[in-house]
Order: sequence, then C-alpha cells, then structure tokens
Amino acid sequence: MKMTRSFWCVLVAATLTLPGCGKSSKPPPPPVTANGTAVDLPNLGQALVSAPVEVKTVLSDVQFAMRYADYPRALAGLNKIAGNPSLTEDQKKSVNTVIEQVKQAASSPAPRAAQ
Repeated sequence: MKMTRSFWCVLVAATLTLPGCGKSSKPPPPPVTANGTAVDLPNLGQALVSAPVEVKTVLSDVQFAMRYADYPRALAGLNKIAGNPSLTEDQKKSVNTVIEQVKQAASSPAPRAAQ
C-alpha cells in the first residue's frame, strides 16, 4: 500500500513539473550582410521549409554562393527558385524580396580591406 501511494505521488509530481521543461523559442538568426546590404536568407529558408527537395537544394547552393560573394550564381539560383510552379504566393514574395536584396548587394561597391 505504501509503495503504490509513493508511486502515485511521484507520478503526479512528474506530471506537474514536466510542462515547465519545454525549450524556449530561439530568436531568428540575423540576416546575412553582403557589401553592407542585409540579405535575409534565414527568413527565406524559413519560408521555404515546406518547399520541394529540389528547391531546398538550389537554396543551399544560393547560400553557398552568398557566402563567397558569387552574386551572379546566387541570382541564377534565386531566379530558378522563383520560377518553380509549386511555390505559394508568400514563398514567391520572399524569394523576390531576397532577389532585390542580392541585386542591391551586387551593385554596391565591395568594402575596402583594413590596412
């Protein structure tokens, strides 16, 4: 009798304390800065979570191109994503926003290296 009572006490205590153990939500990652222009690739990645695998593959290539300031390659990939018929209107809007940001970054002069 004593064992079942202590079992139920432990079970109730665990049930009451577990909901407080949830993870806190992480803040979204900051946008990528290219030539002083913010390019919101993290937001685009979140918008394309439900996109097909081929779109995610091209997005990965775009992120790689942006890391190395290969703007023509990034724009080509973004245009390929924008032309995908399976995207929703919100996804297309996010892609077009990032395309404009990359165009702006590509037209900005590269920052000078510190001497």
